[in-house]
This record gives sequence, structure tokens and C-alpha cells, in this order.
Amino acid sequence: MQNLIDEELQDLIPPLSQDEYATLERSILAEGCREPLILWRGKIVDGHHRFKICTAHSLPYKTVDKDFLDRAAAKVWMIDNQNGRRNLSDGWKYELRQAKKALLAEKGKANISSNRGGTTTLSTIDKEAGHDTRAELAADLGWSTGKVAMADKVWKHADKNTIEKIKADEISINQAYKDIKKTENKQQRLEREKQTVQTSANIQPIIKKLDAIESIKQIDDVDLLITDPPYFTDGDFTLHIRAALLKVKTTGQAYVFAGAYPDELAAYLNLETGHMRLEQILIWNYNNTGQRQPNTCYTGNYQVCLYYRGADAPQINKPADGTHQYACQTVNAPDARIGDRFHKWQKPLELLNRLIKNSSNENDLVFDPFAGSGSVLISAAALGRRAIGSEIDEDAVRVCIMRGCICEN
Repeated sequence: MQNLIDEELQDLIPPLSQDEYATLERSILAEGCREPLILWRGKIVDGHHRFKICTAHSLPYKTVDKDFLDRAAAKVWMIDNQNGRRNLSDGWKYELRQAKKALLAEKGKANISSNRGGTTTLSTIDKEAGHDTRAELAADLGWSTGKVAMADKVWKHADKNTIEKIKADEISINQAYKDIKKTENKQQRLEREKQTVQTSANIQPIIKKLDAIESIKQIDDVDLLITDPPYFTDGDFTLHIRAALLKVKTTGQAYVFAGAYPDELAAYLNLETGHMRLEQILIWNYNNTGQRQPNTCYTGNYQVCLYYRGADAPQINKPADGTHQYACQTVNAPDARIGDRFHKWQKPLELLNRLIKNSSNENDLVFDPFAGSGSVLISAAALGRRAIGSEIDEDAVRVCIMRGCICEN
């Protein structure tokens, strides 16, 4: 059987959906292939799906030859033909239009014309006519220039899988654009954080890929412990916290975040803490996380922070803004929608900055054995404190490094 397929030309033909293909197949089986396949130099430029169906069922088909000046002219004709005959997805519309734009850019400003004998040629080439602008592309597609700009960015930065999903109408150009912008925003925030850490006090925080208990054993006595251990929904880590509190100097202070669950609070309230005294239970309140409404209790929009002081701890460094010393601190949680959130229980830098300023001084040693995405370490280093933390999760350690931490094992 004659090979009528040119793969380069076939790639310009958007695939039919399953329903569209099935409808075409039923029609051809019932009535035959009524429309001829259009060929250029023995290769199909229109009728790929009809050819596939006829070949699969050994059905006859007719062909008509069309003459083009060259392959570029044949491709332009195919693109225009598809745009005129098919209900294409936005992804295919954009990709075909960009393919046409590239072809015309190679050949100059071109017009397609047909004579009475059915010969189609790339007849006019005017390299001085200028190039296709975004406005012209938008008008051709029936889109706004903003949508064209979004598509330009998506096709430049998205991976092949995302592009194929857009062409298949599984995701929109707008959604893909939002995903790219979110990734860019997160990367920009990471770079800003890293720059802040590197320039604020010339101190880089240290992250160690260690189990919390092992890092607690290795650490020297610390001036300030700030940590956010897993909550009781993931296990009881109170003994880890007891060991960490024993590493705080008698002149030191500590903040331990905990979930607002009765059994968890009871366990911490009954924990033996050695020379560290539980001074107060602080509240971190956040109002920017959407949660479903429970049926038997109130929506949880706060966590507790247990504040400990050593026997010889100095007074709090009273902030100029007295609200930063309130026992209830209202600060929005890091928001994944704007690229601030790297860990599900990540604490906001604004909150950590307040605690670190209130309870430590420059060059003091700040320790976090449950470092997560490194927020405590980043905040402490940016404020001129030495910061050491540990984390066992490899993905979290990578985030710490991206945010400006040095990894030491």
C-alpha cells in the first residue's frame, strides 16, 4: 500500500476526540469516504483521519492533488484549513497560529492564492512588510492581547506535558499561566530571603540532616530554643522537647509551638522541664486559611506557643511596638497561593522575628531541632543570630538550602 503519510505534515493535524473519531468512523462505514484526500507530492495535507479509517477497514478512497510552491506553503495552507474547519482547543489554535507565524517569518509576508486550475502557490513575498505583532495575533485568534501574552509565557516556560494537556483541553492557558507565575513568585521570594540572610549580618544558618534527638545530643548549650515539633496527630514528641529544653542555658529562653488539642496541651503542661519554667502559654492566631466548618466543635484558627524561661533569664527585650509583646499574636499564616508556603505547618517570618528579637541578642545561638523548611533559621540569621537546626526529611532540607541555609552533616 502506498505510504501517504509525511510525519512532519501529520504533526500539524490536531487529533480528534474519541467521540469525534467514532462519529467520523460511523459515517464512513455507512456512506463511504465521500470527501477525497488532498495530496501534495504524494503526501496527505488533508484527510489523515479519513485515510486511517479507510485503511483500517480496507475501504476505497479518492485523492486529489494540490500544487504548492514549497513545503512552507503547504504547511500554511494546512494550518488555515484546520482553523477554518475544526472546533479546535485554545492550545491547538495558539500552536498552529504560532507555527504559521514562524513559517511566514521565514518566507516574508506571504499571501496564499489559487488560480482556476486549482494550483495553490505562495505567490507574494514582501520582506519589508513587517512582522506579526501580538495585537495582530490576538485579532486573528479572537483573543485579548493579555491572553496572547499569557500563552506566550506558557509556551516558553511550561513543560511538554503541560502543553499537551492544554492542547487536549484538560487545563486552560489561564491556569497554566497562574501555575508558572506561582512558581516564579516562590523562586523570587526564595532569592530575596537568601539575599537577606547573606547581607543582613553576614551569618549563614546551618541545617543538619539529622534526627532531632541526635542533633539535640550534639548541640552546645543554646541561648534560645524555638521549635515546632510534629503535633500529636503525628505522634508524641514531648520527650524530644524535654531533651531540647535541657540544652537551653539557665540564662536562655524557649518557644515551643503545639497544637491546640486538649491531650496535647495536657501532655506539655505535665512535662518535666528541669531548670526551664513554663512562663506562659502564648497564642498564634491566623485568619487567612480556609477550613471546612466542623459539626461538633469550633473551627481551629490558632496554635499555642509554650514560652519557657531559664532561672537566670534576663528581661524581655521590650519592643518599641508593644503589640509585639501581646500574648496573642495575630499574623497571617504563610500562603501557598502567593508562594510563601514551603511546609504545611510553616510559621510566618513576621511572628518568628518578634519572638527572636524579644528573647535573644545578636550573636546568640538559636536552635531548632525540628527545622522543617528552615523559617526559624532564616529569621534568626537575618537578625544577626547564629542559627543551627536539624531536619530528617530530605525534601525539607533541600528547601532550607534553597532559602539560604548551609547543610552540614
